[in-house]
Amino acid sequence: MVVAPSLVVSTPFPNAFSAATDIAGGYCIKVLYGVLQPAMAWIMHKREPELSDQKEFSNSRPALITVGLFVFSIVVEQILLDILSALHS
Repeated sequence: MVVAPSLVVSTPFPNAFSAATDIAGGYCIKVLYGVLQPAMAWIMHKREPELSDQKEFSNSRPALITVGLFVFSIVVEQILLDILSALHS
């Protein structure tokens, strides 16, 4: 049950595993460590009541937005590069 589907896919497309690994590694890691971290910090800030020690965190909003937009732009750039390389192949 495990070998048959893999054999069926890998026979006509021998580089499919490499392409799937590139996609899974590239996009998932960027989203996991780049986009989700600022998003979780933003949500944590919204849920916590206003306390005196959180004044410092509220000053970091521009940094959270900047990091999130930067990583989002990297993901979009990678998507565009992958689409363009697929069209030229």
